[in-house]
Amino acid sequence: MIDAANPERFQRISGVKDAITQRHMRNAYYQQFSRRLAIEYPSGIRHIIINAFTPIDDGRMQLCQWQFRIDTEADCPAQMLIDFDDEITREDKDILESTDPDAVVDLRRRGVEYSMDSDRPGILIRPRLMALLSSAGEAEVHR
Repeated sequence: MIDAANPERFQRISGVKDAITQRHMRNAYYQQFSRRLAIEYPSGIRHIIINAFTPIDDGRMQLCQWQFRIDTEADCPAQMLIDFDDEITREDKDILESTDPDAVVDLRRRGVEYSMDSDRPGILIRPRLMALLSSAGEAEVHR
């Protein structure tokens, strides 16, 4: 469980009236580049976000994202959810686009890299990606 800001304009999304709510988040990754994220709120509202991302070149990727919810249009209008998702995705986009695309995949060469709790999913998927590269006779290439 993590604490999350719950602004009044988006409280219908979480079903919680407090300024801070909790999210129970579960990630599942699928080779090569997709993820299923389940988010559940104390209200019992749950939504599933699917991400599929495709590398375009060494510095760019394309992300497709969609989500499923267990509530109704009367509970939370679709446009409100779209606006909320767009806001969160754009925040993530700003962070990702400011990050060096030459990220460490092989954690054995990690050096001085520090991680936060929110980095955990990315840290967990790296050994899988490294194993995939190795199984194809490939090695991680760095600048």
